[in-house]
Amino acid sequence: MLVSGIIFMVLALFFYTYAVFSGRKEGLHPKHLIVFGIGLLCDYLGTRQMSYYAAATGPAPEWHNLSGILSLAGMAFHFLLALAATLLKRADRINRTFHRVSLTIYSLWCVAFASGAIAGMLRLSSHH
Repeated sequence: MLVSGIIFMVLALFFYTYAVFSGRKEGLHPKHLIVFGIGLLCDYLGTRQMSYYAAATGPAPEWHNLSGILSLAGMAFHFLLALAATLLKRADRINRTFHRVSLTIYSLWCVAFASGAIAGMLRLSSHH
């Protein structure tokens, strides 16, 4: 559970990073939406695996649970904004809004990612 959760979260980091920064550089294109969707799926699967792990070993710190839920919701909102831009064929207009919130949501997600890694390492070190 833990290893697969970590793998999914690292994949989410990879896909989100590519989608956010490539989308900022090139403008929002369908390929970014696909990569972003893959990142969101990896994030969900990683979060689910981590939840199973927490159920088996004890809950994560509340501050991490809150930041994780908020960042997953933020990334889902971020994805929906990109999807709307693509489907409405208004990518240029929505691009401005998308990129305004893009780095903020991505940064918050990275904080949750890092807090999970820190909480996990602290937990493992306290068991040894």
